[in-house]
Amino acid sequence: MDQRSHAEARVPAVFKSRLRLRHLELFRHVYELHSLRKAADACSMTQPAATKLIQELEAMFGVALFERDRRGMRATHHAELIKRHFQVVMADVGNMCATLDLLARGETGIVRLGIIPSLSSSLLARAANELLAEHPNVHLQLAEGATNELMSELVRNNLDLIFGRVLSSGHARNLRVTKVYTESFEVVCAREHPLARQASVTWKELAMERWVLPAQGTPLREMAEHMFTAQGVLRPVVSVASSSFHQMRYVVAAGRLVGVLPRSIARQAEIDGDIARLRPRHRAKFAPISLISRKDFEQPPLIGKFERIVLQAASDLGLQ
Repeated sequence: MDQRSHAEARVPAVFKSRLRLRHLELFRHVYELHSLRKAADACSMTQPAATKLIQELEAMFGVALFERDRRGMRATHHAELIKRHFQVVMADVGNMCATLDLLARGETGIVRLGIIPSLSSSLLARAANELLAEHPNVHLQLAEGATNELMSELVRNNLDLIFGRVLSSGHARNLRVTKVYTESFEVVCAREHPLARQASVTWKELAMERWVLPAQGTPLREMAEHMFTAQGVLRPVVSVASSSFHQMRYVVAAGRLVGVLPRSIARQAEIDGDIARLRPRHRAKFAPISLISRKDFEQPPLIGKFERIVLQAASDLGLQ
């Protein structure tokens, strides 16, 4: 029995026979509006009918979901937990309806793809165009963000698949991770920066500079800061935090900040003449970019097709 079958087997019979979508919709409105009367109006039902549905939900779960106070209906801790799971259920239903609508219009599907800023542009372009060449009626929706943000959207089922970096197995619990490629990063500064004139630099010197780095809490920020702790020096002052490597490039080129850029961007900036690559000893190793999807969700064939296209494109481009 697979993971999904185990999950279905754990659903009590009372939920299979009594739980309805209107229970979930009313629950969401009460949670957001803090008023049973307003929630009933939003669901186009009477207040007594709404009261009965909430009572049915509480009976099914065996816990109180809302408490009355001066502000109205306040969600309990149990309701907070239930809301997170209900959001996934409602998103699944919405996605199912959207997919059926696409099929009814003669279209074949949709891929909601999350991408991190450091993803190879050539890989994304090639994979997207190959998918659309084979399946011209497919719709590809792209959302850019940090890995942790994209993983949250993946868990909520707002994305089908993401490109991201996984730092530890704990971050990938209940997720399927397929390594695509590893790209090196370069320490960079402006061509006019004093460090650019040195044949070599030390980590101690770099730690004394002000930096532009990815946003706090992202895998790349953690790995960048680990470069310093691994060399036994203090972490530097981060003057600018950005999720865009292309913006980071121009911020570094225009002033005295030091930063890290993917090798492909750093090389192009060096060719353009506004960036110098620094080469300290013992460069840090960065986690590979992987394709990440949910284990507990049966992916449509289109997602598997796109994964195979990505892996072949990475191989053809010499990224692997």
